[in-house]
Amino acid sequence: MFAMAMCVCCMAVTAQTAAGDGGAQTVIDLSTFAGIVAVISSLATQVLKLIPSIGGSKAAKIGVSVAAGIAVCMLAWVLRISDPLTGLAWWQALVYGIAAGLSGCGFYDLVKVVWALFKPGE
Repeated sequence: MFAMAMCVCCMAVTAQTAAGDGGAQTVIDLSTFAGIVAVISSLATQVLKLIPSIGGSKAAKIGVSVAAGIAVCMLAWVLRISDPLTGLAWWQALVYGIAAGLSGCGFYDLVKVVWALFKPGE
């Protein structure tokens, strides 16, 4: 019983001494389409919080998301920090940014589902 209490006490003391800097860390993953969309979605949300007057318009939300998608993808393309954008031409990175921006606001997923309904032969 005493040995068990000592093991639990040692684990608790070890857990207490391994304290970090106290700040939360955010990992940005630009190596996948989903990671890029997550960055775009969070960026668009922060812009909409910053400018609350455009929050009521759905078209403005889509526009902010697309603009953020273009900005993030073109910046990642220029800096060559994203695997999916490596080796693309500038216009391909632009189209990728538009698709990621539309996906960030949920519009692109809706279009894919509707398009799949009208595809012949599948």
